[in-house]
Parts: sequence; C-alpha cells; structure tokens
Amino acid sequence: MNSEGIYFNLNPVNFFIISGLIQNFILAAILFFRRGDQPLANKLLSITIVIVNFHLTYLMVLDTNLDNLYPFLLWIPYSYLTAAGPLIFYYTKSLTDMDFKTSGISIKHFIPVIIEFGLQVIQVIYSILNDQLYYNTPFYFYVSPLLYALTAASILYYLRLSLGVINNHEAWVLRNFSNVKEITLKWLQKLIVYYRILWIVWVPFVATFLLFFRFHLLYLAVVLALYLLMLVLTYLTLWIGLEGLGRVSPIFLKRDDGKTENKNFARLTEEEIQGHVEGLNQLMIVEKVYLNENISLREFALRLHADPNLI
Repeated sequence: MNSEGIYFNLNPVNFFIISGLIQNFILAAILFFRRGDQPLANKLLSITIVIVNFHLTYLMVLDTNLDNLYPFLLWIPYSYLTAAGPLIFYYTKSLTDMDFKTSGISIKHFIPVIIEFGLQVIQVIYSILNDQLYYNTPFYFYVSPLLYALTAASILYYLRLSLGVINNHEAWVLRNFSNVKEITLKWLQKLIVYYRILWIVWVPFVATFLLFFRFHLLYLAVVLALYLLMLVLTYLTLWIGLEGLGRVSPIFLKRDDGKTENKNFARLTEEEIQGHVEGLNQLMIVEKVYLNENISLREFALRLHADPNLI
C-alpha cells in the first residue's frame, strides 16, 4: 500500500488517551504478578483491563493513521470485549466468596469470546489474502455490528449479575457487622454502575462511528464525542484498576447458605476452646496484632488457625 502523504496523527487528546492506555497496561501487569491474598481476583481484574485496553488500542491505531502506515498492525485481533462481562462478574464473585477458585469459572461463559476471536481471524486472513485493510473487507461491514450487539448484551447482562452479587453481600454485611468500612463493596458497586452507563452509550456509538469511518464520514462533532467517550472509558478503567489494587486485602464474606456446612461453634470441646484462648492471648498480648490497623479478619483467622466465623 502506498503510504505517501500519510502522516502519524498525534494530537493532545489522543496523546492523553494513549498515556492512559500505557498506564492501564502497566497497572494490569502489576495486578497480574502481584503476590498477596487475592491472586485470582487480581488476575481477573488485570485481564479485564487488558481486554478493554486492546479494544481502545485498535481505535488509536486508526486514529493515529498507523493502520495506513503499517497495515500489518491490523493483522492482530484486537477485540475480546465479550469476555469483559464474565470477567467482571467472576472478579466480583472472587471478592465475595473466600472459597472461590479457578475451578469455579465455567468455560461456557466465554464461548462468545471464542466466536468473536474466530470471526476476527477469518476477517484478518481475508484482508491479507485480498491485500485489503481489515475494516475495508465485506465481512467487517456485516460482522462488526453483530459483534458489538453481542458485546452490549454480554456486558449489560453480566454487570447486572455482578450488582446482584454485591447487593447480597451488602445485605449480609449489614446484618453481621457494625463496622463495615473495610469489608463493604460499595466502591465496586458505584464503579460498576458508572461502567454500565458508559457501555450503554459506548457500544452503539463506536459501532456507528466505525461505519462512518468506513465511508469517510468523519464529522467533527462525531470525532469529538468519540474522543470524550474514549477518555472517560480509559480513565474509568484505570480508576477501577487502582481501586482494586488499593483493596487487595481479602474481604470475608459468607458462602452460599444453601451449599455450605452449618457450623455450630457451640459444640467446641473444652480443649479446642482452651487452644483458641491461648492463641488469642499469644496474638493480642505477646504479638500485639491490634497495633496493625490494616490487619483483616481473614488474616487474623489464619494466624489463629481458626474459622473467620468463629472470630
């Protein structure tokens, strides 16, 4: 392809967007490799950030003209957005169930992203064989709206499920604790609500924009609106990542009442009670763990070798 007369388009707005994307990728790496009590939650949040970033990176490749300067950049499937909803849902589950493991993640929730990836691979192969840019292929015109519709339905559905999990958690917290500051998920609830509103606007808008882009109908108002939404989505994703990073201590929550063992601590033997008393004396009098204002309920229970419900 002749790239004569094509220049790298960098302006103050897309510079801030690209800066935010770089920060998101760095934050995702920190979360993914961070050691701590919530490794699964951190990894799920990290992958979510990367997926959203990949989608925005594709738009930045178009906006900066890198697609015309280096067409091979469009040989990479960038969109995996149908996985974002399930990942946020499982991230929420991992914060509200101390027993949640990787085995609790069902592959059926990620069938749409497998389909999404496959359709993109077909489009990429077609574009290479026919020496066309990815978005100029006939497949793109028909497949992209379908993928965005699937993405919108997936994200809205799983964010609704996530809010349901959080609402159940908050109701349980209010019934069982007087000080809920360290164990509330109100921060995540608020961010998910913002995220849901943004995606309701974002998905149909960007689908329309890419059609405009395909036919070179780039009106100034449309471009400015896209920039604004990209800025908000980029830095809201960064905000969610930073909140998750700052709240890495385990949040103790109940298990599913219908599936868990009914523990009756009134049946503890005298020997068991004495062992716990001695352990408490060791932690409180000798080690003075109460001086650590950041100690969590689960960490305290682990050090006492006791169930958090007993504490």
